Amino acid sequence: MEAVVRYIVFLMFGVLAVGCTQQKYGECPEPDTDLKVVFKAKSGLNPFSHSFCVVCNTALAPNEYGAWAEEMGATAAGETPETPCLFAYADADEFPDGFETVEQCQAAICEGGAQYNDAVTRQNGNLVLDPIIGPPENE
Repeated sequence: MEAVVRYIVFLMFGVLAVGCTQQKYGECPEPDTDLKVVFKAKSGLNPFSHSFCVVCNTALAPNEYGAWAEEMGATAAGETPETPCLFAYADADEFPDGFETVEQCQAAICEGGAQYNDAVTRQNGNLVLDPIIGPPENE
């Protein structure tokens, strides 16, 4: 019985370790090195999971976030976004299941093939933006 319990605990830790996907980072080449890419693959264990592809423009001041988001084609939310980051989406014909790798995400952003819709907030629990844009100013 004790061996079965140990096996179940070991299996649970293995599932959790495999289920956690880490973010991967990239940036666009010159002259767009201010465009940073954040990618998080979908979890293989969660059938409802999907990948996340994000672009952050680190050259912007907070008062420029809204204009840049609109310029990129993101939906205007009526308020200035809190971050200089947007979700990037794949062309459904080319990538029916969305981006599957950081390389696909980065190429679409840097080469102009990505579509943008939403600003990324710090409250999105799926992504950690601090390595790209730093912590919030009030911390």
